[in-house]
Amino acid sequence: MKKFSAFLSEAERSLAAQTAEKLGLKHVSYGRYADPRGNVTHVSKDGKLVKLAPGEEGGTQQSGREEEGGGENTSDQGSVSITFGRFNPPTVGHEVLIKRVAREAKGGEYRIYPSQTQDAKKNPLGPSEKIKYMKMAYPEHKDAISTGEELRTIFDVLVALNEEGFSEVKIVVGGDRVSEFNSLAQKYNGKLYEFENILVVSAGERDPDADDVSGMSASKMRKAAAEDDFKTFEKGMPKALGPKERLRLYKSLRSSMQVENLEDFHDASFKLFEIAPKLDPQGLREAYFEDDLFKVGSFVENDNTGLITKIVSRGSNYIISIDEHETVFRSWLRDLVEVSTEIAIKGFNWTPAGEVGTDALSNYVRKLTPGEFLKKIQKKK
Repeated sequence: MKKFSAFLSEAERSLAAQTAEKLGLKHVSYGRYADPRGNVTHVSKDGKLVKLAPGEEGGTQQSGREEEGGGENTSDQGSVSITFGRFNPPTVGHEVLIKRVAREAKGGEYRIYPSQTQDAKKNPLGPSEKIKYMKMAYPEHKDAISTGEELRTIFDVLVALNEEGFSEVKIVVGGDRVSEFNSLAQKYNGKLYEFENILVVSAGERDPDADDVSGMSASKMRKAAAEDDFKTFEKGMPKALGPKERLRLYKSLRSSMQVENLEDFHDASFKLFEIAPKLDPQGLREAYFEDDLFKVGSFVENDNTGLITKIVSRGSNYIISIDEHETVFRSWLRDLVEVSTEIAIKGFNWTPAGEVGTDALSNYVRKLTPGEFLKKIQKKK
């Protein structure tokens, strides 16, 4: 029987790429295929391979560049392996993830993209400080760590890679996030970007109760820092970080979390589920049902993807939200953090279906629940 990973890899290859391979054509850039002489004879349209008519503009590959419409575009850069994550704080577990990304690249290009999210609870380290410690913690991979204010979401990253000319991207994520990333990345291929292959690879399953590397999560690290437990915190530190750097990171984390003294944690305005929701699912659930967080109309950011959306409906352990393009998302509570309106509306129009509380939005959500929309959600489970 064929392994699921092998089946997934084949399914993710576009029909255009498979057909081109059978015809002996080579992808040269941006959905264009050339024969052995370098003449562009086919293009990819809506995932299918279309032959250019005689005389139709196709361009000829020349000296690693190709002509199109009188200009020049970057030639096919091949494959790139990436990961996108919070790294808040960087841990020995993240080191395993990064090494897997490098292995997937097989000596080729690979990139590590830390998220830009910052808050005092789940994401206490700011982007610049986080990257500083990441480069010290993973010195062999420091040149692969990429950042930029414009790279807030996984979509921003994929668009940027597409513009660089990569034809294939491998996204390495934790085993529990493969389905989410695969669904999102494939959904917008051909719309926001165009890759011949998008492969979502599992970095491996993780036992949250294990004593070894597999069980050391950033959630446990934040909890240890909040409770002033440096001994536990230090267990999760990459070996490349020296004693002084580990202590500095520990103190910086506690300062950012506003729990520099143990008494501060007990008197803090936030609880364990806000620091590490995966370690306190009951507390998160109780606060949610008491309507203390994730209210309809508020903005949330998904920790896994960086996407900011507006809540339009609440489920039992998830919320339904929309972005400025009316795209509907379902997100688990544990993967969300509330963001201010000021941050959320920056550069966006957040009234695609009407303001919260208006008939326009009510009618819009009513169309989504409980019939057609719930059926759509069930398919995603």
